[in-house]
Amino acid sequence: MKKILELDEVKAQAKFLDSLTKGKSGIAFLIDSTRVNNIWNYSFSAGYNGPERFETYHIFYASGDQCNSLKIADPVSGENISIEAWRQKENEPVQIESDLKQGKYSLPVKSFPQVDVKFLETDFLLEGSQEYSCGGTKFRYFPLTRYKNIELILVPMDCGDFDYRYYLLTVSENKVIGELYVEGEWFDPGQEDNKREFSSYEINKSGKITVKTDHTLNGETQKIMETYYQIMDDGNIVQTKS
Repeated sequence: MKKILELDEVKAQAKFLDSLTKGKSGIAFLIDSTRVNNIWNYSFSAGYNGPERFETYHIFYASGDQCNSLKIADPVSGENISIEAWRQKENEPVQIESDLKQGKYSLPVKSFPQVDVKFLETDFLLEGSQEYSCGGTKFRYFPLTRYKNIELILVPMDCGDFDYRYYLLTVSENKVIGELYVEGEWFDPGQEDNKREFSSYEINKSGKITVKTDHTLNGETQKIMETYYQIMDDGNIVQTKS
């Protein structure tokens, strides 16, 4: 268990759980053992012990006669492989079928200069894309990058009072899964136009999103606020405390 908790991947998940549950929960284990030829073999299901069920993140294996040889269950092949082989597979590009053009960037990414964000137009190939067309006949998007097997794209929501507002969409199997306002300008039309908010974003290699909002008065910064989110493996975007 100590060896598992020292893995960088598990440390990152523990930090996320701590943020998600406000310090009330970390990585939990379900442990099973069998004895074969007088040797004890152990399985460690590492995950989140939630109020309704235990959510398994990974299953690790160790043997009593090879205590330093930790293995992990590969969810695709079902084989038990070494941590090194698992990491190598995790870093390999995932081949997925998609109707979207693939982004040419890799994580980490942050807000690009507006002049570099050139939106593509397509038919409504994605399930749920009609909601992000501002009533138009085409779906506009900027292919950003991928996080694991989730595609990340920006869409312009330039309807109404604001010409500069970008949403981040997560896409899986040609379906919109999550959304988050990450970049643009906001003010209260007809009220105090001299008070404005400018938002920008960063996404790191672990799928953590930081949205920074600059609150200005007559062009001068009054305060800067940061809000944090995590892209989950299923594409949903969850707010965290850090």
